[in-house]
Amino acid sequence: KMGPDARLRSCVLLFRDNVLHVATSRGLTRTDKNIIVEGQRGVVGMALRQAEPIFASDPRRDPELRYFVAFQDCKSILCIPLRAGFDNYGVLLFVAEQPNAFDGEQVQLLSAIGTQATIALQNAVLYRNLLEEKERIAEVEEDARKKLARELHDGPTQRVAAIAMRINLTRRLIERKPDEA
Repeated sequence: KMGPDARLRSCVLLFRDNVLHVATSRGLTRTDKNIIVEGQRGVVGMALRQAEPIFASDPRRDPELRYFVAFQDCKSILCIPLRAGFDNYGVLLFVAEQPNAFDGEQVQLLSAIGTQATIALQNAVLYRNLLEEKERIAEVEEDARKKLARELHDGPTQRVAAIAMRINLTRRLIERKPDEA
């Protein structure tokens, strides 16, 4: 269990372009914040595949976490997947200096936070999809309006203009040469 002096490092890794990027973090170096993780191997890959929190002990031996400078002196890893159904959004990653730093109560609390974060991510995706659909519908409506305007201009509007010109011509003809009209 973590003591009060324990240095906990943490980060949220979210999928973008099919790889994980550091979305936010605590205790990571500037270089660490730019690391990209595939999420296929090691503790992160296992958590995403099994859809449950995964513990590990040595980030230096993890094929994906070994590149994080801030994790080099750590002895405990807790990786919580941000997953709903079959959709993986990313992971919450907690790393501590002391071995066996995370107990059951902490895992429950952090998992509950992960569940709430997943719900927020789902809502964000749904909202983004809704906005994209709204924009698509607006584009379809605009295209339909332009098409109708073209068809009116090319069809009935032209005919009405031609009729108006003929009527004008006929009226002048009646005024000037009624016999010919």
